[in-house]
Amino acid sequence: MSRFFTRERFGSAQAIAALFLLAFLGQCLWFCSRVPLTDREIAFVVQGQHEWRHSEISFHEQASPITGLVAALPLLTSHATDEQVPSYWQWLVRLPFMIIGVLFGGSIWYVARRLYGNIAGYIALILYAFSPWFVIHSAMVQPEVIAGWGAFGVVFTAIGVAHTLYAPREVVLWNWKRILLLGVALGIGCSAQAAVLVLVPIALGFMLYLAPERRGAATVIMLAGCVVGFVVLAAVYGFHLSSLWRGIASSHGLHINADAYSAPITWALIATFFVRQQPTVTLLFLISLITFAAWKRTRFFGTAAPLLVFGVLLLIGIGIPAQGALPFYLMAMPFAFVFISGVLTDLLESRNAPISLGVILGVLIGHIVISVFGLLRM
Repeated sequence: MSRFFTRERFGSAQAIAALFLLAFLGQCLWFCSRVPLTDREIAFVVQGQHEWRHSEISFHEQASPITGLVAALPLLTSHATDEQVPSYWQWLVRLPFMIIGVLFGGSIWYVARRLYGNIAGYIALILYAFSPWFVIHSAMVQPEVIAGWGAFGVVFTAIGVAHTLYAPREVVLWNWKRILLLGVALGIGCSAQAAVLVLVPIALGFMLYLAPERRGAATVIMLAGCVVGFVVLAAVYGFHLSSLWRGIASSHGLHINADAYSAPITWALIATFFVRQQPTVTLLFLISLITFAAWKRTRFFGTAAPLLVFGVLLLIGIGIPAQGALPFYLMAMPFAFVFISGVLTDLLESRNAPISLGVILGVLIGHIVISVFGLLRM
């Protein structure tokens, strides 16, 4: 037991991260207290109750059966009817999504810290914990936070597996825990947004790049993860394969419209999301992108990989109808947070560290203020 409670696992870094996560949870609770259940949320809850009671998918058009299942989970022992969900139960049905949001933030902190160090972990976590979009989507019955967590897990679990492939052991069997984690992340992500599937070849590409001499093992591990993911996905659909197929076929990410790339409304939506709604994140991203292009030290796999995934998800979002683009922007943002944290950490270790520290602290403080006061005005 004493080996488990080590300073590495429960030290000052974890305590600071926990404070930021508590701040995130506090914002979620504030939002939940101010905003009643919407019709869309109630529809998800009713759908989930039907799924739990009858083990069949009732609204495959929503293509997110896990959202209803998670929302209705706290109501399993209640006497609610399929026709009405009382508004005072908004705390119960939203609580699982707040928990997922906190776990998502912890995952972002963990990945950034492992890649670049403690400072990077704090930067990435602050960008997430004080992002109004993630607060709102974690405090409501919606599939975006589940899909984002699954997508994030698929990519970085695959990268983590690749770094173990040179160990002097039977790497496929030895990685069974990571295979299960990869499969669960894939299954959960796809059950919330089927287009998470597009990240599988990207994640496999990262594995093959990192372990060129163990490509066979990498491929077997990814295939095994996909099998586990399919079982998880099928279980969420109650093993009704026809409903599963309809859910995948109806996914926004599989219906890209080339004309959207030249439509003014598309770029107006992007400007609204990244410039108006995320000004501080956009500023730090532009600083990081310019630094990445100009300074060779910042260009390595650890920063290039999240930037590439961010770009792919952004391009997919641009190419689909406006109402379906937001989930992809939200899935892309955590990868941007990790990329930003990696580049800014290098800036803080450069000769211009004092200037960089002042700029970064100023923008992060502004980021926190904008988020908190924006929620208080609701």
